[in-house]
Amino acid sequence: MGRLDGKVAIVTGGTRGMGAAEVYGLVREGAKVVFGGRSIEQGRAVEADLDGRAVFMPFDVTSESDWEQIVALAVDRFGKITSLVNNAGIGVTGLLENMTVESLDTCYRTNQLGTLLGLKHVVGPMRANGMGSIVNIGSVAALKGHAGTAAYAGTKAAQVGITIAAATELAPYNIRVNVVHPGFVLTEMLKEAMGPDGGEVAAAMTPMKRAALPEEIVGTVVYLLSDESSYTTGVQFAVDGGYASASLAVPANA
Repeated sequence: MGRLDGKVAIVTGGTRGMGAAEVYGLVREGAKVVFGGRSIEQGRAVEADLDGRAVFMPFDVTSESDWEQIVALAVDRFGKITSLVNNAGIGVTGLLENMTVESLDTCYRTNQLGTLLGLKHVVGPMRANGMGSIVNIGSVAALKGHAGTAAYAGTKAAQVGITIAAATELAPYNIRVNVVHPGFVLTEMLKEAMGPDGGEVAAAMTPMKRAALPEEIVGTVVYLLSDESSYTTGVQFAVDGGYASASLAVPANA
């Protein structure tokens, strides 16, 4: 408890699944949180449950004006911004020959452009503080190929390049940037991508023989936002039950 005392964080995609778990986890460790997302009813429910320790804003990561507003809200409500979790993401699956420009653009704008806009808009407040920590939520898809995920994996691999370049650029200002690659996590997004039996399929593909709970990703995020990782920047962290390092055959129905 208290590992994030005094921190003020923005979390994107914080209304459900892993993002909501991150909001709860950061608050539990002492942070004040402003979080955004498109699921307004769920966002309001999380906000009410946390009773003033977290503030929700309807939010689109691809909108520069929304970024301006959420940064202003955090500074106005809590006085500063020390932390950012670029969590919002969208999964686009399908064979290469069936991809459309529209689906590719949606994937790029959320996963890649949204990350860049987040970095752009928190740098000023973090420089004013003399410090900051940014965690980009990538994916194990950036580390290990899987048929039917070229669009998604491409945007997540781009987050690695963004992270390394930003870490180098912002290090002189004591602003750290790292990327966390979750493996298969038991969320709505997993079911949307892999069907109602996605958890079982993921377990068969993972050396630990199970998918993760959203809360199991939060510990690494908390560590990277805390002062415990004060000399860590530009690093990739796989939290994936051994998936990226294994050479398992992919089930035919995956």
